[in-house]
Amino acid sequence: MGEKKSPLPTSGLPPPPGHKIDPDPGYERRWRLRMAAHVTIMGLLSFLFLKYGHLLGLWSSTKAQDFFSVVIDAGSTGSRVFVFHFKAKSGDFDDHNGVRLESEYFQSVEPGISSYSKHPQEAANSLKPMLKRSLKHVPKELQEQTMVTLKATAGLRLLPSHKADAILSKVRQLLISSPYYLPDPSKVMIMSGEEEGLFGWVTVNFLLDVLWDEVTDNTVTTFDLGGGSVQVTFELSQQQMGDCPVKDLYKVKLMGEGFTVFTHSYLRYGLKSARFSILGGKENPILEDSHDDTRSHLLRDGLVAMYSDCFGEGTIIDFTHGEMNFTVRGDNPNNNLLPTIEAKVKIFVAEAGFIKNSALQARDLHLFSYFFDVARWAHLIPWSEHLYVLTPESYFKAATSYCLQKNFSEKHPFLCIDLIYIYVILTEGIGLPKDKPLTVESKLLGREVSWSLGAALATLSDGFSHEKLSLV
Repeated sequence: MGEKKSPLPTSGLPPPPGHKIDPDPGYERRWRLRMAAHVTIMGLLSFLFLKYGHLLGLWSSTKAQDFFSVVIDAGSTGSRVFVFHFKAKSGDFDDHNGVRLESEYFQSVEPGISSYSKHPQEAANSLKPMLKRSLKHVPKELQEQTMVTLKATAGLRLLPSHKADAILSKVRQLLISSPYYLPDPSKVMIMSGEEEGLFGWVTVNFLLDVLWDEVTDNTVTTFDLGGGSVQVTFELSQQQMGDCPVKDLYKVKLMGEGFTVFTHSYLRYGLKSARFSILGGKENPILEDSHDDTRSHLLRDGLVAMYSDCFGEGTIIDFTHGEMNFTVRGDNPNNNLLPTIEAKVKIFVAEAGFIKNSALQARDLHLFSYFFDVARWAHLIPWSEHLYVLTPESYFKAATSYCLQKNFSEKHPFLCIDLIYIYVILTEGIGLPKDKPLTVESKLLGREVSWSLGAALATLSDGFSHEKLSLV
């Protein structure tokens, strides 16, 4: 008799040792069908993920590529380092729908590198500590591919070219020796005032997420008041361009979109330069000339004495402008300094030729840098706030208090001048109504507001360009 076969187990357990199971004749065919179906389904799911994953919210941060950019803002009053961490979908930085600012690191140091005009190496040395600290905010494996750039503003623009070049040479050596990537050392340079205005405009509108908005009129006007210059920047339609000087019109392209933008940088009209001029100072005074209208003369140790009726009698204030140290001595006997200062400020602002334009005024207005700092010094903005809505009249009302000698602020001795200067720029200079709402800010959505973010976007994006608009 032949060997008796064991029945097929039905429990799903393997057979006992020594028992054999005849294979199911349909097993192989069913296995092949299941595998074919599995491959087909996986292929279909992969196709749907790649084609429609973004619609299903399947783009997570783990699928995005990390980009870092280090920007050093070498301003007239101090230097600031920014480390921007972006995530870009599929590594495409020129797809604005797939780029977001993940985080930022910010630190500043004073004074600005322009103050080291006699000792260029010290200018570079002043940047070392904050540059070193910035490395903690970039993953070590990404540092060699993280681009670093330094752009200097009005402080270096106001120096003699040979002194500015000496400072930049030492700074380039520092950045070349850093772990970061510096593809073109010549790009460590003095930035034009127009670039400063354009980058600041890009920063604010990028943070507000209105650059690529379907409503084309949603971009905002920006005002950036630095120490040596002030920039005014806004977008124009084709119909509005006739009211603006052609020399100040630019075609800006960023991440696939084009914008027609007005920007002008008013050099020597930044806050610190304005203070100096309003006091009666000249950039290159002839101190030996008794007819020099700075009313200045040399003191011991290279100090320059100035006499000014912008301060009350007995007031003495020391400050530095450019390469010179000044001591201002007030000689105004009146308790209220506002009329004297306002008259001087109006003459000074009228000489600037600030633009008055309906397109500028029609948009929301965003003011930053010293516009914010002065408002905070005058307690117009609480210390806990980084964004506040004011009006030009807010600055003037504060001036009526701080321009009284009894309310003189030793901590901010120029506050009366600063408040009146901002008020006159906005009203008589730009032509704003006294009650025009102004968004005055140092941060937007928790991010620092400056031109540096715009510069980082421009550095990382192959799709960024700006050029003067030709109407020919």
